[in-house]
This record gives sequence, structure tokens and C-alpha cells, in this order.
Amino acid sequence: MNNSLKLAAVFAAMLLLAGCATTIGRDYDPSKVSQFVPGKTTMSQVIAALGQPQEQEAESDGSTRLHYQYVSAQSSVGSYIPGVSLFDHSNKVKGKDTFLYFDRHGRYVRSETNQSNT
Repeated sequence: MNNSLKLAAVFAAMLLLAGCATTIGRDYDPSKVSQFVPGKTTMSQVIAALGQPQEQEAESDGSTRLHYQYVSAQSSVGSYIPGVSLFDHSNKVKGKDTFLYFDRHGRYVRSETNQSNT
């Protein structure tokens, strides 16, 4: 086998092993949300604990909603090959989605968190 065929075989093997990975948002620790105290914890304390939110929205009544989201998806090349995809179960998707609500004085009110792991 000549060098260019060997190189092509190595490249094809690397491609098959590599797959594809995608992320949305910045990772954060949703377990920290349980430490926030309604009416006491401030928005700046939340941002210091979780980092900058993906989205910050001011409501018409003066309240604010922060949105934290992180999605990580990884798939193998086999999932893109017809027939092989029926037997390839290596795709992984992990997601975290947290909304934090603050009153018009910037004090924490409540949160909603959803997590998935498939």
C-alpha cells in the first residue's frame, strides 16, 4: 500500500471515530439555585454564583427574568450512515434550562429548572 492510501485510510478511521459535538450556552451548576433565598438574594449575587445568563429580560412591571441554558450534544459518524444508524446508540444529549425571576428591586423570587440526559 502506498503512502497516500495509508494516509487516506488513517484519515477515514479518524473521521469515523471523531463524530460530531455541539454545545449551546455556557455550562453552569443548577444545584447552586437551591442556595438562593427568596426576597434576600440579589440578582448580582446570582450572576456572581452562576455567571452571566444567556438571556436577561425586563418585564413591564419592573421585574426581571434571567435565563441560563446549556445543551451538549455528541453523535458518532455512524449515526449519519444509513443502516448503521439503526444500531448506533452512542448519541448523547445533555441539557439544562433554568429561569430565575426577580422582583422590581432585583431580589430573587423563584426559579424553574429542567434537565435532560439522553
